[in-house]
This record gives sequence, structure tokens and C-alpha cells, in this order.
Amino acid sequence: MSGSKNLQKNKGSRMSWSFDCDVSERDVVTPAKRPKIETEVPSLDRVSRTIDIYDKKTHINSLPALLKACEPQEASELSISRQKQREIYDWLEYKTIKSKPCALILSGPSGCGKTVSFKLLAKEKEFECVEWITPADQGADENNRFTRQGDKFQDFMVRTTRYGSLFEDCCRRLLLVKDFPNVYFNDKDAFHTLLEQYFGTGKEPVVFICTDSGGMGALQTLFPPNVREKFGICHISINPVTQAVTKNILKRVSLVFNTRASHMVHVSQHIVEEILSNNIGDIRSTVINLIFASLKVPNRQIDCEGRGRGESLSLLHAIGRVTNPKRLVEGNSWKFVHDPDEIAYFFQTQPSTFARFLHENHLNTTRGIEEATAATDILSISDCLISDWRDSHLGRLGLSFCIRGIMITNNDPVPGWNPVRKPRNDEKICRDLASTETLWYKSLISPKLASTITFKGLGN
Repeated sequence: MSGSKNLQKNKGSRMSWSFDCDVSERDVVTPAKRPKIETEVPSLDRVSRTIDIYDKKTHINSLPALLKACEPQEASELSISRQKQREIYDWLEYKTIKSKPCALILSGPSGCGKTVSFKLLAKEKEFECVEWITPADQGADENNRFTRQGDKFQDFMVRTTRYGSLFEDCCRRLLLVKDFPNVYFNDKDAFHTLLEQYFGTGKEPVVFICTDSGGMGALQTLFPPNVREKFGICHISINPVTQAVTKNILKRVSLVFNTRASHMVHVSQHIVEEILSNNIGDIRSTVINLIFASLKVPNRQIDCEGRGRGESLSLLHAIGRVTNPKRLVEGNSWKFVHDPDEIAYFFQTQPSTFARFLHENHLNTTRGIEEATAATDILSISDCLISDWRDSHLGRLGLSFCIRGIMITNNDPVPGWNPVRKPRNDEKICRDLASTETLWYKSLISPKLASTITFKGLGN
């Protein structure tokens, strides 16, 4: 009975449970409170400053990385003048119309900063430059087919801008062509046909960067005045880098070298002055010369003289040096003031063109019939050597033989002003002679055709 009473009493009250064991204090583990950690998100300014400091302290161990660090980052650091920068700005702003083709030719001497300057100015105007890089020649595919360089370049000109990039933040795109396929220098009509196709179906502007090479470069070969006028192609000519601009660039570059590549190079004021004395307006060659002149070479004396790039020789000056040679007499011997091999070196890629100019202009300064006869024989032999396509070395040999022979035979050139004349279109003459010869053989085979054949080309 007492047990049931106690049970009813417990039902009305709060039930409590207990264990018949002793609990020690060390068995009870109270969890420690975690301190509240406030994570601070760094700002973009702090990140950029940290990256800049890290870049300045990072040492450069390769020449390409050293040249990359010397590239200008602002328009004030460019080698071209502010007037030319304004012309490029105006073309990017006013001439380029969205979804319509337009073209610009940017010409200038080698190493004047054409490509680097245009890329930087286009980036400031939020343009993405898609540059044509000549691909390496590949073998045949599985179907034994080859893809020509001209076809690849045509795909680049017409089809590249149809699809946008997913990784670039620039609003617009333009094509940049610096290295032209060699096939177009022998077939100019194919290049002009490609221009017509581009201006008919293209959607983005294109910029052609041409290096002035003394009258025989891409500007004169691929873009004659009538072609530029036909397609409305703008032309901006860049001048060589002045001495003052070169000095400022070398000052900026020297600071980069001494801070980021001090273990490789050490630029002193003496080296800078020597490099400036050999400057000819080629900033790329000047910077490379500065690097090699400042290399830390142990136990070796470095001489900075004579590190300038060789002069560029134009076609008109070269013809004048050959047809009116100057001699330097030393006792019983003499030598030419201008080395014939150096003249031939500048035009070894197009020996036939230079030989045709000599054919047209060498008689202007020839005094006697004996000299003219010897010069004609030399030109005939050189034509045979140059026209032999089986060996590429014969072309250079024929050009050197032609230049040296004309200079030697002309002992006493006729003085006076003799303008250089352009040679006649010998390709048309050869075609006319070939067609005339073919018609003559046909007249022998079929005498009935002799009365209807008119021999053309010989009198033209």
C-alpha cells in the first residue's frame, strides 16, 4: 500500500532521475567559447599596390621578359610624336564605323615604335587588336591536301571578325597585319582582289603596318597610290625617333634595368652616352644594344663603339652609287668608297628588280662605246644567272657580279644630274615576244595561217 501511495504522489510531482555513481569534475568538459573573428576583405587598391610592389622586387632572368618590362604603359612614354598620336586617335574615333570595313596604313622606318604605339593607343580607345601571325607550314592532311598561306590569310581577313571573344572586355575589334604572306609580293593582283573582297564583306577595321625599306617595301608594292585612292585607305607616316626622345626612353629603361635586373646588367651613364652616339632612330635596336653593352661579363673589357644598326639604303641611292661610282686612291692602288657587296646585300631578295633598273639607267653615265659594250655583256651574264630558278644562290651571285662589273667598267662616269628612270614592263615584253614566237611556229606548221597572222609586240 505504501508503494502505491508513493507512486501516486510521484505522478503529481515532477519526476527526477539520479544515478548511484559519483561524477568527478574532470569528466565534465565545458566547451570553450570561440572568439568572434571578423574577416576583413582587402580592397582592390591594396591588392594592386601589393602586386606593384611585388613586381618591382621580382628579378628578371631572361631577355624576352626584360624587353617586355621595357614596353611603354602610357601614351606619354611612346616614341612617336603627339601629333602622330592625335592622328591615330582621330582615325580610331572618327573613321572606324561599327560593322563597316575601313583600312589604315601605318608606315615608318624599322624600330620607330609603330606596332607598340598603335596597340597601346587602341587599347585606350577600348579596341581589341587581333594580329595576324604567319603560321608555320604544315604537311598534307589525311586527304593529302595542302592549305596555302594565301588561303589562311584570306580566312583571317574575311572571317575572323564574325565571332566575338568571350574573354576580352574590349568593346570593339580590329585586325592588325604586320607580316604579309610572301605570295602577294609576286602576285599583287591577288592581294588587290582580296582587298575588294574585304571591303565587300568585312565588318571590322584593319590596320596594315609597313616598314619603309627604300622604295621596295610593302607600301610601294602592295599599296600603290591608285589602290589607296580606290578603297579610301588612310595613311599615317611615322618619322624616325629623335635624339631627345631616345634619351628619355633610355633614361626610363635604365631605371628598369638597374632595379629589376641588377644581377644581369648594370647601366652606367657612359654606356648610355655611347649608345646615343650610335643612334640612328631605331629605338628597338638601341634598347637591345643597351642590354648587351650593360651585361655583367666577368674579367672582360666591354667596348661600346660600333654597336649601331647598319644604314638603310634606298633604291635610288643604290642605283646612283653603282652608275656613278666613287673611288678612293691610296698610292698605286684604289678601292671603291661604297662596297659593292654591301650594296648587293640590301637588294638580295629582289635581284631581278635591281638588275632591270641598271639596264635602264647605266648608259646615262657611260662615256665611251667600249665601256657600254663591256657593261652590256656583264648585264647579259647577270641576267642568265638571276633567271636560273634552280639555285637561289645564283640570284645573289648574279646581282653581285652585275653591281661590281658596272662599277669597274665605268672608269670615268659622265658628271651631271641624271634622274633614275623606271624600267619598262619587261614581263609584258616577254609575253609579247613569246606570243609572237608561237605565232611564227604556227605559220610554219600551217602556211594557210601566215596571211592572217599579225606579229604584234615587236614594235610596241
